[in-house]
Amino acid sequence: MKTLEKVYVVGHRNPDTDSVCSAIGYAYYKKEVEKERNFVPARCGELTNEASFVLNYFKMKPPILLETLEPTVEDLELKEPTFASPDTSVYDVAMLMEGKGIKNVPVVSRGRMIGVVTESNLARVYVRRLKIEPLIIHPVPLDQLVRVLRAEVVCDYLKERTVSGKVHIAVDALHVLLGKIEIGDVVIVGDNEPSQIALLEKGARLMIIVNNAPVSSRVLEIAKEKGAAVLRVSFDAFGAAKLINLALPVTLVMSRKFPTVTKRDTLEDVKNIVFTSKLRAAFVEDEKGKLLGVITRTDLMKGVRKKVILVDHNEITQAPEGVEKAEILEIIDHHRLGGLSTLNPVFFYNEPVGSTSTIVTEFLLKDNVKIEREIAGILLAGIISDTLFFKLSTTTEKDRAMASFLARITKLDLEKFARRVLKEGMRIPENVDPLELLKRDVKVYEMGEESFAVSQIMTSDFSTLLKEKEKLTSALKNLKGELGVTHCFVLFTNPIEEASLVLVEGDQKIQKIVEKAFDAEKKDELFLLRGVMSRKKDFVPRIGEALRRER
Repeated sequence: MKTLEKVYVVGHRNPDTDSVCSAIGYAYYKKEVEKERNFVPARCGELTNEASFVLNYFKMKPPILLETLEPTVEDLELKEPTFASPDTSVYDVAMLMEGKGIKNVPVVSRGRMIGVVTESNLARVYVRRLKIEPLIIHPVPLDQLVRVLRAEVVCDYLKERTVSGKVHIAVDALHVLLGKIEIGDVVIVGDNEPSQIALLEKGARLMIIVNNAPVSSRVLEIAKEKGAAVLRVSFDAFGAAKLINLALPVTLVMSRKFPTVTKRDTLEDVKNIVFTSKLRAAFVEDEKGKLLGVITRTDLMKGVRKKVILVDHNEITQAPEGVEKAEILEIIDHHRLGGLSTLNPVFFYNEPVGSTSTIVTEFLLKDNVKIEREIAGILLAGIISDTLFFKLSTTTEKDRAMASFLARITKLDLEKFARRVLKEGMRIPENVDPLELLKRDVKVYEMGEESFAVSQIMTSDFSTLLKEKEKLTSALKNLKGELGVTHCFVLFTNPIEEASLVLVEGDQKIQKIVEKAFDAEKKDELFLLRGVMSRKKDFVPRIGEALRRER
C-alpha cells in the first residue's frame, strides 16, 4: 500500500481555540477534497483550558504537537531495516553486507538493537587469525557449521546440537596433539586414519576431515561409540580454520556502542551525529527502543522539508519554530498581513471575518463536503471563542450565519453552549505561574525597528486580577526580556463589561502613548480601555499607529 504524502495543518504559537479548531477543520476539509495526501492537524504549543474543554466535549483527539517545523527524522522515507539476530554467523552477516551493499548490520534481539556489525568488525576477525592465539568455538549450532563450511556430514552421533571448545589442527606430532586435546574439542585432520582414531578416542566431539580424504569404517564405529560427529570438506586445514572462525555468532564480534536517534530529532542534529560517528550512520529507535531504520550520509543528502498549511496566522513572529525550513503550501487566515514570505507561490486566503473557523466552514459549504457533528461542533466553538460570542468588533454577519448553521448540525442551544465555552476560557487555574499565564496567548508584532508583544487574558472579574497585579507586573517584565521586544502589554479583557485593563511594560513614553491613543483612564496603575476587546482590531492597529506617529 502506497504511503500518502504527509501535510501538516498547523496554527500559530500559543494556540487558542480558533487556531486548534480551524486546524482540525481544515485538515478534515482537505482530506475530503484531496484524497492523494494525508492532511494531519497539528499544534505548536499546549492546549488552553477552553480548547481542551471543546475537544473533550466532542470526543476529539488533540492535534499532534509539533515542537518545530524543521525537518526531522520522521520526514525521511525510512526503509525497513536489514538486521541480524544474535545467533547469526559472522559469515552470514558478511554475505548479507555484500549482497545488500551495506556497511553496517544492526544486531537485534526481541525488537531491540543490542549491537552493530561493521566492516571493521569483520576485518578484526581475520586480524585475530594472524595472532598466535587458540581458536575457540563458543556454542555454535552444528547445522550452522555445516552450512558455513559447506561440509558433508559423514556421521553425526552428537547428543547436543551445539559445538563448543578449542579447535586443533593436526600439524604437531600425534603424541603432542593428544596432550592438548580435551573432551568436547574440535579437530581438523587430513588423510591419517591412526590420528583420526586416536583423536576420537581422546575425546574430540567434532572431527573435520579436509581435502575430501576418505573415512574408514573403523573411524565411523569409534565416532558412534564416543558420540561424536565427522564432517568432510573439500579444502585444506587453513581454509577450514578460517571458515570455522566465520561460523561464530555475531555477538562475539559486534560493537556494543552505536549512535541512536528518535523520529523527533531534527535532521540538523542527526547530521552532526552521523558525520562525526565512526560508523557514518545513526540508528532510529522508537520510544520503546525498537529499531525503526538506519540513517546514512546518503539519506541526509536528500532535500527534505516538512509540507505545511498555516491557519489563523500569516506573520513570521507567530509562526511555529522552524517555519523558514518548511515548505508552505497554503495560508488561511483572518488577520492583518504580516512579514511571512515563501520560496514558491502559495494559495493564500485572507478574509476579514471574526474567526478562521468561519472561513473553514465556508470552504466546506462551497465544496458540498458533508460536515460531521464533531467537526461542526469544534468549528462552532472556534467562532464563539474568537468573536467572544459575537461581542468583538471583528464579528461579521458571516460569523453569525456560519455559527447558526453549525449549531443546527450539532443540535446545540447556541447561547448555552457559548456560555460554557467562554466560561472555560475565562477560568484561571489556581497557583498558575504568572509568566506561564501571560505566555498562553501572546503575539508578537514587528513594526520597522520596533517590536511589541501583546498578551491577552479573558476574565469575568477584574478585581481578582488586580490582587495579583505585582506578580503580573514582574511576569510581564520577564516576558518582555524573554521575547526580546521593545514594548510589552497584557490585556485583561472582560466581555461582560465590554472593556479591557491593560498593563504596560515600558518607559513613561509608552505609558503616555497608551493613555493618549485610547483616551484611557488610569486605574491602579493599569489603563482601563472601554470598548476594547479585540486585540487584533481594537488594540494593535491603534497602538501601532500611535507608535508610528512618535517615530
